[in-house]
Amino acid sequence: MMEPMAPRVILGLLLLASMAFISSYSLGANNLAGLRGIEIRPYGDFTIDPGESLLMTIEGDYATYTVPVRGAWRITGGEEYGWLTARCDASKSCEFQAGDYGGEVTIYVDANGLSDEQTIHIRKPAAPKPVKNPFSDAIPDWAGEPIVELKNRSILRGYDDGRYGAGELLTRGQLLTIFYRTLVSLHAIQPVSCQQVYKDVPAGHYAFDAACAFRKNGWMDSLSTLSPDEPVSRGETASLLNRAIGSTLLKAKNKSLADVIDSGQVFSDVPVSHPYFIDTAVTRTVGLMKGNPDRTFGPEKTLNRAEAATIFYRVIQGGSSTL
Repeated sequence: MMEPMAPRVILGLLLLASMAFISSYSLGANNLAGLRGIEIRPYGDFTIDPGESLLMTIEGDYATYTVPVRGAWRITGGEEYGWLTARCDASKSCEFQAGDYGGEVTIYVDANGLSDEQTIHIRKPAAPKPVKNPFSDAIPDWAGEPIVELKNRSILRGYDDGRYGAGELLTRGQLLTIFYRTLVSLHAIQPVSCQQVYKDVPAGHYAFDAACAFRKNGWMDSLSTLSPDEPVSRGETASLLNRAIGSTLLKAKNKSLADVIDSGQVFSDVPVSHPYFIDTAVTRTVGLMKGNPDRTFGPEKTLNRAEAATIFYRVIQGGSSTL
């Protein structure tokens, strides 16, 4: 007597399903076990200059092929020389941002129980170039080359008594004037003629042309007064730099505003909710304002005239073929 066909078909289907499950489980287990090691690989070289960034990725070794894998990134040595950006959390790639001093930084990665460690070498910055001081008062060594270069370009002119006043606070009117002369020197802006735009900057005022040009280009707020003799803060300076040339310099570095925002907080005292967050992050990314060694920016602090010279010297260097 023959057995019914249906039970045997069902039994066969159950057997095939069991075999498929066992095969699938074994394949998954073998795939996980196949990861033999991981390696941190840089886009470029592990030796970089102060102020530069380095993008790295985790490559997983599966014997016959390598693929990027996710891992936990951290700095285990040399924290004082740079930091990791926010995009490093459980990510396949990570960007390291070097500070302004030379040194060695140890990067450690853990992925699927495996780890790798690499050292980033930050070159020591070059010593300040000796210069002949064209002013009657002293100028600091670290700002000597910027001050002299801008003086030779007629961007900085000093005071009528022959002094430069390196340690004196920079005013709002001086900031506009130095920035305007820098852009004119780079042929990035043309002199314009216009009517008085601020009640306290009349025709004949040293900042009149600069105020006119910046207002016409939409880089200044539509206020009735400028307060040209008031000291200018570091945050205000970053804001003006970003409005006028930030996007152009970002594009030259193959960066976008989205990249800057995605990288998250840059300075410990400028959280993402701070009104100057984007301005300070952009000026840091393009190398114009680098902050302090302790990773603070000091957005409310004022600039002195030596610091201003270094900023616009960097504009000259970075903008000579860009602006």
